Amino acid sequence: MNFVVIFEICHALHHPKETQMKIAKLVAAFCLFAVCSACHKDTNVELTGFIPSNIPLDYNKSTTIHSYKNPMKDMSAFKSVVVQEVKIEANGDNPDEASKLSIQFRNEIIAAVGLPVAAAGGSGVLEICASITGLKQNVPVLNIAPQSQMRGIGYGYVACEIYALDGKDGAPVAAYADTQNTQRFSSEKLSDWGSAQLGLKTMADAFGAMLKKK
Repeated sequence: MNFVVIFEICHALHHPKETQMKIAKLVAAFCLFAVCSACHKDTNVELTGFIPSNIPLDYNKSTTIHSYKNPMKDMSAFKSVVVQEVKIEANGDNPDEASKLSIQFRNEIIAAVGLPVAAAGGSGVLEICASITGLKQNVPVLNIAPQSQMRGIGYGYVACEIYALDGKDGAPVAAYADTQNTQRFSSEKLSDWGSAQLGLKTMADAFGAMLKKK
């Protein structure tokens, strides 16, 4: 028998209290591992089909973002923008609040694109359609204690799909789909809809930045 094994057995027999402590630590470590294995995992809302199928989306596994940018379309060709009323495919638990969020999202997109708003589509007009495809509000009371936060049971999320077309010929210009989850160290987790509001702004800004990127 291995000398080290013999030594450990003899040590355990002569130091029962120390052995009990080691066992207790092992049990505690196992329990912590079990808890961590059930830790919160971010939600990633699947595509709903809102973005037309003729737009070839790329998927980034590390960011879980779907996106497309037409290399043949230059943003300098567009002098104004039309953003259609945002559709709501996920009302969450509060359709009234979802409606407010859809209005906010439309305004965030307009601000992020940075073009004057046109009355209708046409030549030199960028037409944008967007949808809120996933929505869950926070439960602030559950986002205070570390134990409940580890499992994320009080966390919410918001997801969207956006696409832009050339108002002249309807050709695809860009598309974007993402899910934004409540972040553990954010102050927004302490309000019902703070994370959703921040998430919509984040996604609108990302879409605007993608459009402007050369």
